[in-house]
Amino acid sequence: MNEAKAIQLCIKRRHAVGFEFLVKCYRKQAFCHAYGIMGNREDAADACQDSFKKAFVSIPKLERLDRFYPWFYSILRNHCFNLLSRKKTVETHRDILETENAQRHSPTPRGELEHSEAIASIQAALATLKPDFREILVLKYYSEFNYHQISDTLQIPCGTVMSRLYHARTAFKNAVESLNQ
Repeated sequence: MNEAKAIQLCIKRRHAVGFEFLVKCYRKQAFCHAYGIMGNREDAADACQDSFKKAFVSIPKLERLDRFYPWFYSILRNHCFNLLSRKKTVETHRDILETENAQRHSPTPRGELEHSEAIASIQAALATLKPDFREILVLKYYSEFNYHQISDTLQIPCGTVMSRLYHARTAFKNAVESLNQ
């Protein structure tokens, strides 16, 4: 099965097998993006589950859908921002760039400590940023999306992507500098 066939099964018949295929294809990517916005693994997992539920209910209402993830990402993104807006305080952003593979390949305890400190510094700086700045930085540097992919995913013009990235980078740089003082 491919994405186009799975989408058609979902739109025409609300077929669970087609949707299951789409979930399997995009669940890791969705989790990474939700985690980048939410800053918390449990909240990100809940947001993904809720968003996939919303997508399953909504997809049969569509007449046509060429690519699943940009459409789904708008659901996920809106849900994450809605969850954040309901909270009075946003939890500290943690583990955004850390992977199990990086931990396994730390050459020495000192290297592992330095890596952990660098990750903690990045996380602390990211935690101080507005959620939309964290989001665009995660898309660019964690997911390694190019400007056009970010534009498609966020459904904004490329010029807006460039502008938002500029302001997000500036805010991140200022956050790092203020934390290192």
